[in-house]
Amino acid sequence: MNEKREFPAAQLTSLVLFVLSSVFAVYLADIALQVSPSSSANSPTSGFGYVAYYLVAAVVFSFLLIYLSKRYKLNFLKWLFVAVIGLVVFMVWNYLGLVIANTYAEYYAIIIAAPVVMVLAMIFLNRWYVVNVAGFFLTSGIAFLLGLVLGIWAAAAFLAIFAIYDYISVYKTKHMIGLAKIAIDRDLPMLFVFPTDFRKKLVKIEMTDEGIAEHSAMALGFGDVAFPGIMVVASAIYGIKIGHFYPFFILPLIGGIVGMIFLVLGNVKKPAPGLPFLNTGVIAGTLLSYLIFVVIL
Repeated sequence: MNEKREFPAAQLTSLVLFVLSSVFAVYLADIALQVSPSSSANSPTSGFGYVAYYLVAAVVFSFLLIYLSKRYKLNFLKWLFVAVIGLVVFMVWNYLGLVIANTYAEYYAIIIAAPVVMVLAMIFLNRWYVVNVAGFFLTSGIAFLLGLVLGIWAAAAFLAIFAIYDYISVYKTKHMIGLAKIAIDRDLPMLFVFPTDFRKKLVKIEMTDEGIAEHSAMALGFGDVAFPGIMVVASAIYGIKIGHFYPFFILPLIGGIVGMIFLVLGNVKKPAPGLPFLNTGVIAGTLLSYLIFVVIL
């Protein structure tokens, strides 16, 4: 979910973040394929079984979180989210450590220190930029993992369904706006936050039905970066297997960039669901790659 602001700094930062997260996720997938070539989906459609599972899980989680937050303080939720992020950071650095470390001692030091530093920073230095760094690793890790196991067509179906769900949850049921409010009010690490003016200190922000109060920042859900990244990774892996890595990586990424630009700079009612724009872009880029380099050529 996105909230447009008049200053371009926040929009540009969100665009750069999406590109870096997707590129990093593809890099992680490449490392995983070198370590274990069989770790990716067996076929382009082998991940369809995950689609319904994750959709149900997302819907149940969303409504359960909203329901419980209205009845209880749920202070433990922040620690649960921090723990999940720590786990994903650990997973990400397991693969990065294979490239960086020269010895087993260095490898184990890296994969232990990285999540510990990240978790401690989120606990003792709970600033917007710390959450953004954590979100970067989380979104890259999710995009890498799901892009690896879903397969290109299952990923496309996955993103299409969640784009529809995101549209309904923002414009119809509006429970995604409620989730954003909960995340901001309870300091839950679920959103990227970008100041509209980096020269000013960003203090506590508040979320209303019209977006972030006082136009001090732009918010972007972690899912708005992770989900299109899944398609970029799945497409890139498919491209590797058929010998056309670059078009299957670059065209979905360009599609996502176009979707992000339209989302943050276009005349779109805010708050807006990000996935209909971003997912459409990366799916269109993948289909164009397939049409040119598989069907035509």
